[in-house]
Amino acid sequence: MSICVKCRGRKFLCGLSKCPVVDRLRVYTIAWRYAARGEVYGSTPPAAVVGESGWPRVRVYIGEPPGVFGQEARRYDAPDALWGLSLEEITRLRSFLVFGVKTVSRPWDLGDLAYAAVSSSPVDVEMKLSKTPSLELRFDLFEKPMGPRAPLERVRVVGNPSIYPKLDRIIHDDIKARDAVVELYKWGVDIYTIQRAMSLGLLGRQRRRRLVPTRWSITAVDTIVGDWLAQRVKYLDEVVEVLYGYGEYLDNSYLVIVAPGPLKFVYLERWVSSSEVTEVFVKEDLRGRRSLLDGGFEAARVAVLEKLKAAGRRGTVAIVRKIGPGYYTSVGNWQIRETVRRIVLKPLDEQYGEYVKKVGADPLGLIKREGRLI
Repeated sequence: MSICVKCRGRKFLCGLSKCPVVDRLRVYTIAWRYAARGEVYGSTPPAAVVGESGWPRVRVYIGEPPGVFGQEARRYDAPDALWGLSLEEITRLRSFLVFGVKTVSRPWDLGDLAYAAVSSSPVDVEMKLSKTPSLELRFDLFEKPMGPRAPLERVRVVGNPSIYPKLDRIIHDDIKARDAVVELYKWGVDIYTIQRAMSLGLLGRQRRRRLVPTRWSITAVDTIVGDWLAQRVKYLDEVVEVLYGYGEYLDNSYLVIVAPGPLKFVYLERWVSSSEVTEVFVKEDLRGRRSLLDGGFEAARVAVLEKLKAAGRRGTVAIVRKIGPGYYTSVGNWQIRETVRRIVLKPLDEQYGEYVKKVGADPLGLIKREGRLI
């Protein structure tokens, strides 16, 4: 931040081609002017965030881009619409979302808002804010970029939420949350809708339903879906040769190896700055036991397992993720999941060594180091 004070958005001392603070503040201010009027009308993409502080009584943030309606609203928060955009573009879109905040203890206190948040398409929502939002910007790796936010005085869902039929049935069923997640995934409900449903307390035993902080629900759904996939992949025929794939997005680089052997995972995450390298290492054994609970690992793992299930093969997997200084604010684990989903696995070739240099570690070497010699 001391660099920002010296630079003031003019000298680009951080090395970026544009000042992210000035760029985001410009969009944020436009959204703030809409919010300052006290009433906001638009379509929720859908966008809903459940906070962590004070659980089980938590803040729920419902977001919508003011004056934007219909399918156009999806591009402000839907991962499939955001993937491929630059970090600056994603930050601008997210900064234009105005969030109404409602503090609740029980899922049913949200009323129709919960259904709007799990709709398969945007829903028109009218929000009346009880006060003017503050002009506060945050840049960190723990919270996704958000636009102006203020407590809700009242809110009205104008449109009709479009709920997946299977989800609508599951919401009214009295089954365990884990079973509900698996059923929805098997029926083709997208994983992001399942995550929101889990977070908003729409899944699980009726009397035990609780609001779940968004970060917890994302990792929980990835873990449940990943474990279900692993049970189906582990008994498939193993790959006949070493396969690898490389992908990069938002100054995140991913190198994936699948080697002949039993299904298990090794994951290395490397945070690289100009002065130091910080590493996170996760190892999963044959029983699926992790050495560390890590949301990034679970997101990458579920994407690789989807690939293996589709290919009808299993193998020992190693993933190296390198995060460069250009990833100055987090956009969420969806970028991990979606980038790894798009990686194409192929036999080893001369390019592999170049990719190892890019990420700074050899995933094939990690597998050998962990006791599985190829």
